[in-house]
Amino acid sequence: MKDWNSRYLDADTPWDKGAATPVISELMGKLPQFFQSGSKVLIPGCGRGHDAQPFLKAAMQVTGADVSKEAITDATEIYGKSDNMRWITDDIFSMPDEHLRHYDIVWEHTCYCAILPEQRENYVDSIATLLKPNAYFIGTFFIETGVPIEDGPPFFTSRDDVFQNFERKFHLVWEGKPSTSYEGREGREWVMIWRKPITG
Repeated sequence: MKDWNSRYLDADTPWDKGAATPVISELMGKLPQFFQSGSKVLIPGCGRGHDAQPFLKAAMQVTGADVSKEAITDATEIYGKSDNMRWITDDIFSMPDEHLRHYDIVWEHTCYCAILPEQRENYVDSIATLLKPNAYFIGTFFIETGVPIEDGPPFFTSRDDVFQNFERKFHLVWEGKPSTSYEGREGREWVMIWRKPITG
């Protein structure tokens, strides 16, 4: 498997649809209580940064992180940066201390299915360290990839797999199937909103 930098350099990025997933706007309209203006949002595996835009428009402070320097370069060129929008080349598994217990929301979209399945428990642990107590992990999970788990990414997952991994650290507060998706992903995604306990 090519590394992520090479994927961007070779324009081998079929997951990039050129715009934010419509799931974000749907959730903001349906469940506004989880999307407060001024919230600090982290988007791990942000790629070219499309998903940052709905959060910015809702007056949130957004950090997009990706292990690919090329992806972050593209995101910066496409969307720019500002006091409320920063882009960082960083690994979600080893974020600097300044990010610990810093965020009100972590938004997940295609990062969970891109990492190796054996990394998923570590991913959950890392997310828990980055969120403030009583903050939210909000994700749309690609649960019907159509790809055998050994042939990813995207690596196959399921609602039950996500639940089993996250219930160790978080409380599930909402879940459901989105009514909007990228073309070709209709009915193949599942949304979950998890709250980090105050004592976490």
